[in-house]
Amino acid sequence: MVFFADIPVHRPVIPRNLNLSEAWINRTIPLELEKGKLQHSKCRRYPLDVIVNLSQTFPDPDSFNMSELEQEPCLDGWEYSKDQYISTIVSEWDLVCNDDWKGPFSMSIIFMGVLVGAFISGQLSDRFGRKIVLFGTLTVQTLVSVLQVFSLNWEIFCVLNFIVSLGQTSSYVSAFILGSEVLGKSMRIVHWKLAFLMQ
Repeated sequence: MVFFADIPVHRPVIPRNLNLSEAWINRTIPLELEKGKLQHSKCRRYPLDVIVNLSQTFPDPDSFNMSELEQEPCLDGWEYSKDQYISTIVSEWDLVCNDDWKGPFSMSIIFMGVLVGAFISGQLSDRFGRKIVLFGTLTVQTLVSVLQVFSLNWEIFCVLNFIVSLGQTSSYVSAFILGSEVLGKSMRIVHWKLAFLMQ
């Protein structure tokens, strides 16, 4: 999640069919103070119809005080920098501004799957056997991880994320218990220490 949910540098899309000069395009996005620096807003822009009318009246945008204008959200989407990433789930599904909570929620889904997996893996192992649960959950985890790459939207991605983390925890618990049962008493402490380090 650290990599595929990272937020690339982004800015509102300004359609190129407006016949605006480069100076007016640069002034279409308001400046905001962020971390002590003036930067272009990532979530707001000035209304494009007003900007087009102003550009016809004032050829130089510096001759007009833009701070008097109202602002609107990014109605045409966002442009994402590809300097660091070609694509992330944030740029794929526009998880910015009003939807910026969805990225961290995707991470929370992982921990929900871990919680559920921790509760059910012991019962499944006792009922069906450690090896069956271990290899079954490893298979589910692998197949769902591959399917997750082809997620069509954020909701499907989250459901698959939950299943992957559920399988991951279940396979870990099953492998830990199986290892404890198979190994002799002298090797169990080494096994427990290794398992603890692998967490």
